[in-house]
Amino acid sequence: MRPVLFLTFLLSSACATGAALAQQGSNWVDPPAKSGASGGSERAKPATKAPPRFEAEPEAASRAHRAAAASAARRESRRQDQARQESARQEHARQDRSRAAEMRRARRAAIRERARAENDANLARAERPAPPPARMSQAEPDPRFSDWAVTARRLSLDYLDSVSAPNGAALAAAPRFYGGSVRFHGRTLSIGALMAEKRNFMRRWPERHYEPQGEPRVACDGASATCLVRVVHDFTAVSPARGARSQGVAELTLTVSFANGAPVIVSEASRVLSRAGA
Repeated sequence: MRPVLFLTFLLSSACATGAALAQQGSNWVDPPAKSGASGGSERAKPATKAPPRFEAEPEAASRAHRAAAASAARRESRRQDQARQESARQEHARQDRSRAAEMRRARRAAIRERARAENDANLARAERPAPPPARMSQAEPDPRFSDWAVTARRLSLDYLDSVSAPNGAALAAAPRFYGGSVRFHGRTLSIGALMAEKRNFMRRWPERHYEPQGEPRVACDGASATCLVRVVHDFTAVSPARGARSQGVAELTLTVSFANGAPVIVSEASRVLSRAGA
């Protein structure tokens, strides 16, 4: 029994001596063998924590931030594009409306100009002088001529005053100046047709003013018992509704007959000598 224990002791010593020599030769120490006691000591040591990973999470956040910024930039770009398109559409619509309004103004101006030209043409035709009613006699002066001349001169001035009156008063006074028929600007008209002409003229030119320049010139003829009266006068005719105005100098030519005793106009014509602004 003792020899066995001794042999076991020798073997244990030899193993321990070899292990110690091996550690001295290699300059490191083997860790102790795991056992129940060593396990308890290791559990007592605090566990080593893995270092936190701070780099991956900021990188992901940065990518998300860049993606959000890019998405916001795209939305802002689309919004700006839409705003530019809407602004351009509104500008085109405004230009279209402006062009349409300009075209309407041009059409209205053209219509007014045509109407003015037509009215001027009608006025010029109305003012065209009639041919002389009859050649004045070269006989000796008739003693009645002086009275006729005074009467014819006064009648012509009264007639100009009546034409300058408002429409109602002018139309009411007109028949007393004329006989049963009148040679009016080259046409022979009844008094009714003449009043229709006057009414149309006054409707076209509701505001009128005629002012004689000096005294009328009168020449009388005893054979026809007429006096030819020429009156140079300033005229102004205005149509507020049409925005039209005619102004200048004209000559009125009247033939006044004394054949039936009372003086009446049997022929009337006029012509424009000059227009204001022409």
